Amino acid sequence: MLDINHILVVLDNEHPEQIALDRAIWLASSLDADLTLMTSTYESYCEDGSTLDTDTRERIKQALLHKAEQWLNSLAPETGELKVSCEVHWQKHLHDAVMESMRHNDYDLVIKGTQPHGIMDRIFTHTDWNLMRHCPAPVMLVKSARPWQHNRVLAAIDATSSDQGHQLINDNILSYAEHLSDHFETDLHLANSYPLVSVAFAMVPEVTAPDDIQKYITEQHEEACEGWAKKFSIQPDHVHIGEGDADSVVASICDDIEADVVVVGTVGREGLAGVLIGNTAESLVDKVNCDVIVIKPSDGVRPDAD
Repeated sequence: MLDINHILVVLDNEHPEQIALDRAIWLASSLDADLTLMTSTYESYCEDGSTLDTDTRERIKQALLHKAEQWLNSLAPETGELKVSCEVHWQKHLHDAVMESMRHNDYDLVIKGTQPHGIMDRIFTHTDWNLMRHCPAPVMLVKSARPWQHNRVLAAIDATSSDQGHQLINDNILSYAEHLSDHFETDLHLANSYPLVSVAFAMVPEVTAPDDIQKYITEQHEEACEGWAKKFSIQPDHVHIGEGDADSVVASICDDIEADVVVVGTVGREGLAGVLIGNTAESLVDKVNCDVIVIKPSDGVRPDAD
């Protein structure tokens, strides 16, 4: 389903600013959705094996949970127009708290603020990466508290992939982006990148590049993008095709058109490959100035079949 009726807002009291909260309140008000504000708290000395006795551990745990609940309640908007609830989970990791909440509730969108990530975040799989890879719902990572003001939604796809998985995720990305664009009456743009073949052949000098191979690849991507654009009624001048790595190309297009939000897909590459190679969605988050919505093949965001 594309309708966004239930929104989960992930808040971290270690961050001085809760940039996701204003965005979530605005979206919920615009979409007539309800909000759940969620955080987690945890102390290892409250677990079994601690030197503290059982009663003391339990009192400390309840005090920490109560403190976190009070903090969430202090952030909740004071308005009768929105239905707002709060959840506090006893979890060491914030993404585990999100997964626990998702097991008991059907959220259509998860919203979280994000900050620049370093290599250590990638090695130890930062909360944002875990949400992008594993959360069973679309995830919006908010980059700043600034409101959307340019009326542009950008859908970033891999237009020429013919395998079923990429076809599905392209359809999901564009369906979601189209839904947002229609609701907020914004312009829908499409972004696609293609490889610079001369660089690839330069790495294997013993292999000669076929004549006009770059022209062929460019035309192939243009034709594929035209097909996707027609399917989702995207104007020809709103289709952007660039040469280079996907994250850099999409980030550049975001800047050029002043996108408010970019919708991108991920297949969630795991393990060391995810650290060394990276996923386009994860790399893109740190390169753009706008919000990022991450869609996975399993999110189920496509509209109901007629």
